[in-house]
Formats: sequence, C-alpha cells, structure tokens
Amino acid sequence: MGRESLPPPLVPRQPKTVLGWTMQKFRQVNFVGVRELAQEFGCSASHISRVERGDAKPSRALVDFYEERFEAEGLLRSLLEVVEHSREQKRQREAKAGRRQPRVRAGDATAFISETIPQGTQLEPGEVFIKTWTIRNVGTVAWEGRQLERQGPLTGPGLITSARHYQIADTAPGDSVSVSAILKAPTHDATSIAYFKMVDSEGLLCFPDEHQLGLDALVRVARNTGGSQ
Repeated sequence: MGRESLPPPLVPRQPKTVLGWTMQKFRQVNFVGVRELAQEFGCSASHISRVERGDAKPSRALVDFYEERFEAEGLLRSLLEVVEHSREQKRQREAKAGRRQPRVRAGDATAFISETIPQGTQLEPGEVFIKTWTIRNVGTVAWEGRQLERQGPLTGPGLITSARHYQIADTAPGDSVSVSAILKAPTHDATSIAYFKMVDSEGLLCFPDEHQLGLDALVRVARNTGGSQ
C-alpha cells in the first residue's frame, strides 16, 4: 500500500481510527461486503462497521482474520501493536511528567515537506536503513530541545525496530529541519509501519490535539529482492 492509499501525513487521526480505516480499505479493494465478511468471521455486520469507523477496537482474532483474508502481509498486525501500546505509553508519559497534560502552545505549528525511503519501499529481511523526514516550523514558536518519539513498541515480530527518540535540531519559525532515524526492517517477510511524534524536552506531546500519528515509515520486506527497490 503506497502513500496514495494511506491517510496523508500530519493530519488529525488516532491509532484506532487508522487501523479501522486500513482494514476497511483492504476489504473494499477486494470487493467484499460488510455482511459477507461478518458472516465469514462469525460476528455482526454492525461490529465490523464500528471497527472500520474506529469506534471499536478490533480483537486480535479479527485483525488476524483480515490479515489472512486480504493478504495484508503484517501491516494490520503492526498497526494493532501501536493501538495496544498507545494507552500504556500515554500512562508512562503522564507518570513521568507528574500527570501534567501536554501543553498547547499558542502559535506552535508544523508542516510536512518531504521524506526519503518512500512508503512501500521493498527491503531485505533485517536490513538497516535511514529514514529522513523534512518538516517546517510554520508557527511563531521556536523549537528547542525537541525530539521525535516512536509511538508503540520499539521492536517485535513483524515490526520495524527503532530507538525511542531521535533528536530534532533547534528550529526557528519559518525554517525547515530534516530529522533522520536509523531503523531496522523486520527479519521476515512482512509489511510494517512505524509512527513517530514530536515531543518537547520534558517528553510532553507538542501537538496533542492534531497530527495524532505524526510521521511514519512503511516498508515491505521480501527475501531475495537484491535490496531496496
């Protein structure tokens, strides 16, 4: 699934919503109706609709069913891991910050410009690669001491492996900055996605009410490909 078939970068969205949206797209591109799929899985059509709208979190069994039914190659499972870990990650962040809520800074704003390693790039199992995003400070607040923080688990079966944080150089309003992350592809054939959000020097989210999944890296892994495509 390429950039054109996924939600655009840096738009308001929640992990559960993105998982449901992606499940829906897999179903739709295979021309399978909600009732037909619900009957195959053994649940109500209304439950499928709620999951695809992001109103209900799918069970791991349902995600596995979509994976096998639509040959998602691990993409849905990697999204589920983000959903499963997002609540715990939020709890840890609040505990670290003394349960303070993220600050909404008047005039703080960001815009996506470009990225390397296009979505859907094919890699060898376990291949180490560098993903670079370029973003612009389009607000009136200087970025100082900020980092990109990995959302969800840092590693696991079928997941991209990363560090938790990557430093963002101080950036004045109107300036652009490139942020690079050293990542490792899954060690077996899969499609995997990793998300990163901007946090401040205290580990608080910089844009708590928007850009909910921030920047992402999506790769496909297949053996004997001769490297990146």
